[in-house]
Amino acid sequence: MNKQRKDSRSRGIEWTDWTWNPTGGCFHGCTWKMPDGSITQCYAKTVAEGLAWNAYRDGFEHHYWREHVLQEPLKLKPPSKIFVGSMADLFGHWVPEEQIRRVLDVMTAAHWHTFQTLSKHPNRIPEFNPFPPNVWVGVSLPAGHLMSPHGAARALTIYLKHMAAIQASIRFMSIEPLWFDAGHVLAEWADIHGSLPFEWVIVGAATNGRSVYQPEPAWVEKMLDVMDRFQIPVFFKGNLKWDTWREEFPALAPVWLIELHHSVMC
Repeated sequence: MNKQRKDSRSRGIEWTDWTWNPTGGCFHGCTWKMPDGSITQCYAKTVAEGLAWNAYRDGFEHHYWREHVLQEPLKLKPPSKIFVGSMADLFGHWVPEEQIRRVLDVMTAAHWHTFQTLSKHPNRIPEFNPFPPNVWVGVSLPAGHLMSPHGAARALTIYLKHMAAIQASIRFMSIEPLWFDAGHVLAEWADIHGSLPFEWVIVGAATNGRSVYQPEPAWVEKMLDVMDRFQIPVFFKGNLKWDTWREEFPALAPVWLIELHHSVMC
């Protein structure tokens, strides 16, 4: 596992304490077109093909199963937030069900930690219901293969439908980058259904190397209006510029619920 530094030089992945990658690689091929016409790709692919190339000898678009790291969270005693799959999509269609269940077994056993998963394949996630109460289940904003904003808006509506079927104590959406008016789509969903199918949201800007492209202010304002309407906590990534800063977290699952789940599983 990798500790996320929290100092003046680096904040790592700001919303977690550790990253853990029992699986590696991804087949989604996410790309974005920047306002200046340049094309950027998923940060994990950039890392895998650069600094971490030795661990991704078959390329990033390949599935890696790292059974030797499965027990690492059990060795970490201080309660921590652990991001599962910073270099992967645990629920990707290419990941065998047996491997996913083995990872979930470790999350259940390490009940004193809070595990955070993040996927762009939300239609598969409900197959693993119900999730342990110490597992936060996240879905990333649609993007990939130079998807248009119109196509992304349609995909987001489908994502929300699948998120509504997820049985987890905390469901969240990572809207990084905020590259189209996603708040408008969320508002339409909420108007129809009376609520949103998640309890936390992460918002960030688009990046291409060291270049940062801020979202339209109206997109951020709309997003915040919708989140405030439903009292959903918001976490701003450090690359976002905004006057009123937010680094909010959802309320943790009650300790009694975590202990009850653990006793039942034992």
